[in-house]
Amino acid sequence: MRIKRTNLSDKVTEWLVGAIHEGRYKPGDQLPSVEQLAQDLQVGRGSVREAMRSLLAHEMVSIVQGKGTFVNRPRFLLGSYLVSFTEYIRRLGMEPSSTILTRDIILPDESLCSILNVHADERINYLYRLRLADGAPMAIEKSYTPYHLFPDLLDCEWTATTSLYQILTEKYGITFGYSKQTITSVPVDEEQSRLLQVPVKNPGLSVNEIVYLADSTPIELTSIVYRGDRYQYSLTLPGKPAATSS
Repeated sequence: MRIKRTNLSDKVTEWLVGAIHEGRYKPGDQLPSVEQLAQDLQVGRGSVREAMRSLLAHEMVSIVQGKGTFVNRPRFLLGSYLVSFTEYIRRLGMEPSSTILTRDIILPDESLCSILNVHADERINYLYRLRLADGAPMAIEKSYTPYHLFPDLLDCEWTATTSLYQILTEKYGITFGYSKQTITSVPVDEEQSRLLQVPVKNPGLSVNEIVYLADSTPIELTSIVYRGDRYQYSLTLPGKPAATSS
């Protein structure tokens, strides 16, 4: 494991990051002590400490007082682009799955009528699922879609790996346009705590997303609560436009 003695702290950082990505140290694993790493890599303890500080700054590891340094579980990004949970998790090299909690046809309340542009007597497809990655609970998702646009949607064969967006695309010929999201921080309640396997009142990310066709027809409202310890929000903001003279 010996590394070249140039830019030592950077080299130690690169080695540790590589070891984490390659699975030598998995999420939840405790890293060797500074002294042990210095001995194994044949570098000074100062270089190892500097590398550890870099990993802490990038939230790749956490220090538990009195126990040591542990590898963090990866955080998933929200707000990057319109993509299904299934596709996104597969892009990360993980296996997505779902547990269906409720699958029903309901009548909309006033809020759903306004959001989905339907009348109070029009039926709505309601799908309530626990979303998982590699078997670990990640999010609780409630999906509402107009029945007149997607009749018999809930009669499709729904398995642990069924993707709603794939059905909408392949069965109904949908081409997604864009979506609007509202994101807030919430403490998880007792039911969410049980499903997500986190303590009650732990922070969660609540996301309400309205999905539209290119012509601005609303086709879905999704209400999701994500585990706050596994997700973060990412957004790229443009710079301030240059002033123009008239």
